[in-house]
Amino acid sequence: MPEETDNAAIKTAVVRPAPIRTMSGVEPAAVIALVEALTSASERLAGISGRLEAARVHDEAFGKLIDAAKVRDAYHKRLPATEHNLGEARAVIEHLLTEFTADAPLAQTPSCPADAS
Repeated sequence: MPEETDNAAIKTAVVRPAPIRTMSGVEPAAVIALVEALTSASERLAGISGRLEAARVHDEAFGKLIDAAKVRDAYHKRLPATEHNLGEARAVIEHLLTEFTADAPLAQTPSCPADAS
């Protein structure tokens, strides 16, 4: 028999955000805002892929209009590229999220010698 879930416990549970890396000279609130924006963008991109799949246009839908074959061919050519681009965009966002939410602080980059003067 499945274990029952206590809805009150779910409502009062504290969701702990991922630790945010700190950077010298950068307000933590700015990093938190960036992480929130990246998380939101990643979630939206994931939703687009699902909606593209659900709204896939079949060959019959192009009908017999003028240039229907050209439109159909362009659609079938561009759809995989669109899906690939969405995947790449999400991978970049996930990489950035990993960089800003790891436990260790960001490594400090050495200062430029020209900046020392």
